[in-house]
Amino acid sequence: MSDATIYQRDIQPYGRLTASQIRRLVLPIDAGFQQALRAIAARLEAATEALHTARLTAIAAAVTASAPGTATRGQVDPVAMGRDLLRRLVAQAASRPGGVALARDILQGETLATVLRRRPAKLAAAMAHAVEVLEQRKRQLPEHETWTAELKRSRDALEPLVRSVRKTRLARRTMTPEVKAARAEWLTIYGAAKLLVECVLRLHDKVSLMPQIFDDLADDAPRVTGEPESPAQDPAPSAAGALPSGA
Repeated sequence: MSDATIYQRDIQPYGRLTASQIRRLVLPIDAGFQQALRAIAARLEAATEALHTARLTAIAAAVTASAPGTATRGQVDPVAMGRDLLRRLVAQAASRPGGVALARDILQGETLATVLRRRPAKLAAAMAHAVEVLEQRKRQLPEHETWTAELKRSRDALEPLVRSVRKTRLARRTMTPEVKAARAEWLTIYGAAKLLVECVLRLHDKVSLMPQIFDDLADDAPRVTGEPESPAQDPAPSAAGALPSGA
């Protein structure tokens, strides 16, 4: 039977692989079962696509509900603004007497390129740290009050985007009723496919092929307990394009 602890991220590759392997490996074995095998492979493909669509719809709805708003023409991207501010601050700090150490402290010992590549939440944290450093070493940078004010404004401008990204990630891990129903349907069909394929293979003493057809039966398949969760690397739908770059 199907394993309810299959990771959500594995359902799509499992479904596609199994349908393909049924046609490639099992269909030629017994002509009497060909119609049934084609039917279960087609149902599995349809259920796989239905679950994928349900998940994308749920994520798109969450993104739309939590997005901070569509940028208008000429509006500054808060991520780009924050990165530019840190770049200018580090350059200014490094130009002062003893400024190399100050710049290093602002960057927490990391390179500027590393800090600027970070996602919005980490970028906001880097700005907060820079504010703390300027407060502690204000004598080394006479313009520290101006820089501090700019850092705080830029950090605050990032907050709506940071909240939106967090909500989107949470949505990817949360199964809506529609996703739960589609998942249950997929598991039912996947389990039925196992029973049918095993029946055919047993009739021909080829049960050893099962792990090649059902990837969750392979020795290295991921096994977990509890509620499966969706991964962060799942592709977001096109609606996520409303988020500013760097999200």
